[in-house]
Amino acid sequence: MRRLFSIMFSAVLLLIVSGQGTWAQNGEFSGGKGVFAPGTITHSGRTVLQDDIVHYRFDVVVGPGKFDVIRLHRVVKERMPRHPVRTVDGVLLLPGAPNFFEAIFMAPLISSVPAWDRSIVVFLAENNIDVWGMDYGWALVAAETTDFNFMKGWGVAKDAQHAEIALSLARQIRGITDQDFGPLHLLGFSYGTYVAYSVAGEETQWPHFLRNVKGIIPVDCPRRSADASVRAYYCSDIVQYRDMLKAGVYSDDSGLFLKQLSDLALSAPGDPSPNIPGLTNYQAALFLGTSTWLLDGDPIFWHFVAGAGAEFLDPFWIPSDLQYTEARLWLDLLQAVPPHLPVQADVDTDAVDCGNAVLPWFDAHLGEIAVPILYVGARGGTGEYGYYTTSLTASKDVTKFTVSLTGDRPTDFGHADQFLSKDAQALVWQPILNWVKAHR
Repeated sequence: MRRLFSIMFSAVLLLIVSGQGTWAQNGEFSGGKGVFAPGTITHSGRTVLQDDIVHYRFDVVVGPGKFDVIRLHRVVKERMPRHPVRTVDGVLLLPGAPNFFEAIFMAPLISSVPAWDRSIVVFLAENNIDVWGMDYGWALVAAETTDFNFMKGWGVAKDAQHAEIALSLARQIRGITDQDFGPLHLLGFSYGTYVAYSVAGEETQWPHFLRNVKGIIPVDCPRRSADASVRAYYCSDIVQYRDMLKAGVYSDDSGLFLKQLSDLALSAPGDPSPNIPGLTNYQAALFLGTSTWLLDGDPIFWHFVAGAGAEFLDPFWIPSDLQYTEARLWLDLLQAVPPHLPVQADVDTDAVDCGNAVLPWFDAHLGEIAVPILYVGARGGTGEYGYYTTSLTASKDVTKFTVSLTGDRPTDFGHADQFLSKDAQALVWQPILNWVKAHR
């Protein structure tokens, strides 16, 4: 029977990749949910990272528009070319915003600083986990794009729909490559946590055999907060983004700003920064990462990467280096972020954190989520603030931990340190691996 299903799904995948047949032409399976969700693979590629660890990329058309395309990734150990080992389990990773799957989860692909295997996906693959990931549709929009009317309405709900398609295709491909057809764990980092909770909530309304998610791993984001000051901050922050939408501005070009910071830090590190007065270009790029809360006023006092240097301890929190992640790797990450992010996504995330309205795509079924949950936090990120959301679910299997190395939030292990730092494997990735293995 297993062999029969493998042959059937091999034929389906051939139609998808070749673009032929009824399925590929109309972009949907009959059923439209779970393992039968719509989506058409139009291009695929395979790269050997090192030894027997291989990286696959699939471009997937998910709608009729020019920009209705996501990218699906697979990193897996193979016993021979295109024949993966029998894996322990599968997990799909969703990046933050604005970010790419490869940039945050596969840093050696965008920087020469870390060794080829210093990434969570390679670490998991080496331990016989079938690792998948998705780039959001907006992340693939070219920097030179000027007309963003297509982004109107692009937000968490749309990204959650696309994540369901990614999960469904991952299950199909797993099945035809001698894994099982069962559901996967879903890890969401930062912005990806909104998507992960939304996907898991929506699936509570589906029959069990159609559900794609067997467990969720929210990484370092508060979502619904019990802290009134946090809620008030996001209720205030949302105003600027709503005004942008009213004015017909649908693209948040923060990715272009981040790249500019990095460009200046690399090309003229000692020159005065045009973006942060009083700092050099190099200091400004590091300051964005180490003193993020000073720039955005967030009461959580979070930062991307922990700062270092004697100057960092002065009242102005000006870094000369980083503690856990190499400074050049941080600059390389800023170089590699997507240029455009939908303003609707900014509105959506602030609306969730504000908590003064019921959002159907997030709240309607949050209390019905019963799959196992692993919450991972960083003390210098949002850390324990993410615990509260897990308590709003129906899950009876909730594990939580927060990495803290100094105990002082402004200098502690940061938001992006969880995937970029030299110590991330021992502090973050190994506990995630242990949890996945315990929840096969």
